[in-house]
Amino acid sequence: MPRQIDLLPTPTHVEPKKLIVLSAPRTGTHGLYLALKLLGFKPYHMAEVIKTGPQAIRVLNDGHRAEMFHQGKPYGRAEFDKWFADYDVIIEMPFFMLRSVLKAYPDAKFLLTERNPEKWARSFENTVGMVHKKFSSLPMSIFKYFDGFTSGMSSMGRMWVGYYTNGYGITPEGHKYLIENYKNYIAEVKRLVPPEQLKVCKLEDGFGWDEICPYLGVPVPDEEWPSLNTPEEFGEVVAPKFKAAFMKGIIGTTSIIAPIIAVGLWYLRKGKLSL
Repeated sequence: MPRQIDLLPTPTHVEPKKLIVLSAPRTGTHGLYLALKLLGFKPYHMAEVIKTGPQAIRVLNDGHRAEMFHQGKPYGRAEFDKWFADYDVIIEMPFFMLRSVLKAYPDAKFLLTERNPEKWARSFENTVGMVHKKFSSLPMSIFKYFDGFTSGMSSMGRMWVGYYTNGYGITPEGHKYLIENYKNYIAEVKRLVPPEQLKVCKLEDGFGWDEICPYLGVPVPDEEWPSLNTPEEFGEVVAPKFKAAFMKGIIGTTSIIAPIIAVGLWYLRKGKLSL
């Protein structure tokens, strides 16, 4: 089965990458995404995946499977050039494909935002974990199959939760591994990326214009730093997708069940179900 990325056309122009953000989701990345847009950059973030739809989630999931579970060929520069052709900043995606991204962009300028590991794990559980739980429970465990994007998001959540909790899921044991794996990731970034190419910011120490503008060589704007994407805001973003999938599920299951009921009633009327 071909990868979704292989079905995309080769771009005629690829934007040079001005910054690659190696931060994990739930570490101020959504606020950074909005801030970079205000500064005139063209960042790619999970928000772009949500806006683009099923094709984008398939590209993302294919890359995840190859990197995390060695299912398929990992992405290289050619694949990333297709995926991020129109963008000059990449956010969040490198967290899931760190080694492939570093190999593809060895000379890039990198940024890493750190968060208290316990707080990060709780935030992960309250957002990604919450979505995964909903997709795994009725009726969404059935309804999701009637919507391509939602089905893809469910697969993504299952991979993330399984991988970063070492298979224990959103449980006390899984919580321990979330913390451990996040700490290991931070250490790995600092080990693999040359210090002169990496700016590290701690979220709890303050993260905003004063941290990113000098690093990017742009003036500090006279605007407030954008949203920090709380769990409540995260819920507002994904809620429309849930509602759309829910409605498709109702329509889809009704279209399947109604004919079955009709046939059953016909057989009953004709006496064909008698013993």
